Amino acid sequence: MLGNNEEILGVDLGEAFDRMVSDLPWQSLRAYVQANTQVLKACSAGGHRMNQKRRKRVETILTREAEKAEYSQTMCSGVFAVWYPTHKKLHTGLEEHFHSDEYKAYREENDLEEDDYVLSEEKFEHFFKIEDLDKWRTLLCFSPLKFTQAQADGILNDSQGNTELLDRLTALEAEMEELRRRDAQLTVESQRTTEEAQQRTAEANEAKRALREGRGGMEGLAKKLEVSQAENRRLRVQGEKIEAHSKQLEEHFEAELEKQAGRLRVDLARVQAELMDWQGKYEGQVVANRRLDEGIATAKKELLFAERRTEQAEADSDRLNSFADLVLGQIDWPKVGAQMKLTPMLRRQFNSLVRKLDYEEDNTLTIEATLPAFWDGLMGLERELIDKVAHSNTMEVASGGVEAYWRALTDAFGDVRISLEARLVLLNMIQEIFYQVLEQDDLEASLLPTK
Repeated sequence: MLGNNEEILGVDLGEAFDRMVSDLPWQSLRAYVQANTQVLKACSAGGHRMNQKRRKRVETILTREAEKAEYSQTMCSGVFAVWYPTHKKLHTGLEEHFHSDEYKAYREENDLEEDDYVLSEEKFEHFFKIEDLDKWRTLLCFSPLKFTQAQADGILNDSQGNTELLDRLTALEAEMEELRRRDAQLTVESQRTTEEAQQRTAEANEAKRALREGRGGMEGLAKKLEVSQAENRRLRVQGEKIEAHSKQLEEHFEAELEKQAGRLRVDLARVQAELMDWQGKYEGQVVANRRLDEGIATAKKELLFAERRTEQAEADSDRLNSFADLVLGQIDWPKVGAQMKLTPMLRRQFNSLVRKLDYEEDNTLTIEATLPAFWDGLMGLERELIDKVAHSNTMEVASGGVEAYWRALTDAFGDVRISLEARLVLLNMIQEIFYQVLEQDDLEASLLPTK
């Protein structure tokens, strides 16, 4: 048996490898080169790209790399693996045979390994075709198939003895292809000639019809010419009349135009005078506006000064309002209440007043809000009672009855009476504070004494 890793006499591996590479489709060739780093590097050297226009250069580089490797199995098997599936008929037939049960039995019968691919003489004669000589030479040189010496001699002898036959077949095929091309060309020309003849016949018929119609049209045109000549004479007379009338209108228009131009000149002089008058008014208004702007700037400065004085006055007012609170903060309210002789009703009011105060961390008593706010709180009961009395007609109905409404106001009258008495007591207390408790020197000081 001869494998593709054995030397085969009478075969030029370089020529066989060149034929196998040239037989590859461009897509398959590019895929192989891109998968082989060494070959891809050689093909890309100098900035070249894998372009189909540079296929010849790629084939030359690939052949050179194979020659450097002395057509090793590693180098050639990769190219063969890409070449083999491109010949679908041969590839399909061989693969189906080697994967069939028949070949499995043949391999067991002849004690062959699983990776041994051998064709019996019968199968070799079945698959071998004279027109596939180049393919079988590639299989003999680079495929994993093992051929007998007789099969190898048959491939080589047939390839050498039938070279002339193959050349003749190739020439005949080329001649047949040329004849087919010429036949297709003649068929196209014949169809075009037929179409041109039909078109010319149709054009001739159309010309005859147009000639007949033209003769009838000439007679009609002669009649139309006579009518047109008469119409032209009438139009010429009418045109002369229109021209004379147009001349009269032009003269009249020029006269009217001159009158209108005179009126416009008078209006222009009047408008120019008014324009000069308004220009003087405008300049005076500009001066007045400038004075107003100066006045506005002065007013803004005075307003800013007034706002600052107002802020200062508000600060002084806040300071004065807090003065009364500072004064009230110095009062020993429980001691004042103990020294006062109050009626039971006033005592209750005073206790309510004291409850309005809050103990701070230093255990002194102060009023929550300012004195006017505290005073307004006492007057709130009076305003609420007067409002209920003034709107009693409406509120009586809303409350459910006259008796229930006025019964609910009984306590309000008592509270208002107590509030009045409490304010009277508060006035007396404040009077005593300012005229008896505090000295005149204390009032003149910037800060009140702690006691």
